[in-house]
Amino acid sequence: MSRRYDGDRHFAFSDDYGDSSGKSSFYEFEDTSYDYGGDQEDINIYSSSRRGHQDGNGYSNDYAEDRYRDEGSDDFDDGYGECYGRDGRRVKSACDSEREPNRKKKKSKFSFKRLIAAVLTVLLILLGSFAFVCYSVVGDVDYKEYEDLPFEASDDGEFNTLSSDDLYSRFYVKNIMLFGIDEDSSEYGRSDTMMLLSIDFLHRKLKLTSFQRDTFIYCPDPEGDYRTKLTNGFSYGGVPLAINTIEANFGVEIDSYATVNFETFKSIVDVLGGVTIELSEDEIGYINGQIYDNGQSSDNYIDAPAGPVNLNGTQALWYARNRGGTYGGVTYDGNDWDRTGRQRKFLEAVADSMKKANPVELLGIIKSVTPNVTTDLSRIELTAMAMMSPLYLTFDICEASMPTEDNWIYDENFAGDIIYVTNWQQVRDDLKTFVYE
Repeated sequence: MSRRYDGDRHFAFSDDYGDSSGKSSFYEFEDTSYDYGGDQEDINIYSSSRRGHQDGNGYSNDYAEDRYRDEGSDDFDDGYGECYGRDGRRVKSACDSEREPNRKKKKSKFSFKRLIAAVLTVLLILLGSFAFVCYSVVGDVDYKEYEDLPFEASDDGEFNTLSSDDLYSRFYVKNIMLFGIDEDSSEYGRSDTMMLLSIDFLHRKLKLTSFQRDTFIYCPDPEGDYRTKLTNGFSYGGVPLAINTIEANFGVEIDSYATVNFETFKSIVDVLGGVTIELSEDEIGYINGQIYDNGQSSDNYIDAPAGPVNLNGTQALWYARNRGGTYGGVTYDGNDWDRTGRQRKFLEAVADSMKKANPVELLGIIKSVTPNVTTDLSRIELTAMAMMSPLYLTFDICEASMPTEDNWIYDENFAGDIIYVTNWQQVRDDLKTFVYE
């Protein structure tokens, strides 16, 4: 074999096989040339990009030029994965390292997934932080589990109450009994407000049911059954007796309870910056009369015509307590039905204001409420509810009052002025339909 080198980037070589065939091969490569007199085995080039001819067979093939990979390299690539230097010997490092950029790069399949993972990680951190804050805030709640005592049904022909084993419930509704209490000289205090909050996850509704405090009921007191007004169940036996009394007479199972001091409502409203409620002239007069009679600041007087009025905490509390009477030297009409209707209206106004609140304000509300709340809901349950509050605020709010219309009359007996139920079975059916459907 011989090679000729002309100094340019071009070389050619020929192979003299020296066998009996007398064949010889000549290969020419552009870009350089060598004059080489070594043995055949010293070079081993197979390239589709060379052109050459083989004299013995009388054929010729033209191929594309072999070109160096860049002007500054002494190596070239033959196109079949083999690399050679100027001396014709195969080399790896130079060409192999330069070939990589010419390979088609694969698109990353994980960039989008990484982005999603990063976003989810941030959300989890934020939720975890929010959960931690909620968990810390609800720690001020007074946790007190009540004794859930079983009770038997009454079949005296007047009430026909249910036993604790016959109560109606459904897994998709959580019933929380709310008691608004005032401190008095009795052991348990007085609850003039009894409202059932039903969280209906199936129908995405928050349902508020008010119970008339003067309803004449059967009280399943473990120390001896008796008949009295509904409000006395709390005064005589606290939460356990109050819950058993409502369950026995109205037939729905109560899952948890919460007692809230009335002063808490003032804090909620003030944190929200007030609540807007439609007021009549009589309602404005009643609120101002209560403020005057109780020696509260004249700054709380409402100086506005009838219509939508933004109430502060003090004003809203008197609104929710309004069931008529004589205040400030003026007599106002009203009854317990009016009072419970105003309470539900007030809670709806609070919920509407909370929908506009940001997470910081919501936490402020929770923080203002918790020191005045006693409940059997655990700290973890309360944390979960606090975190779910933005979802609950998207639920529709429905309201009802018990006993239902046309199923009661006003009456008077040894308990005083009472609401006497004439059809308990219909009242139970109405409550079951409202809460679970």
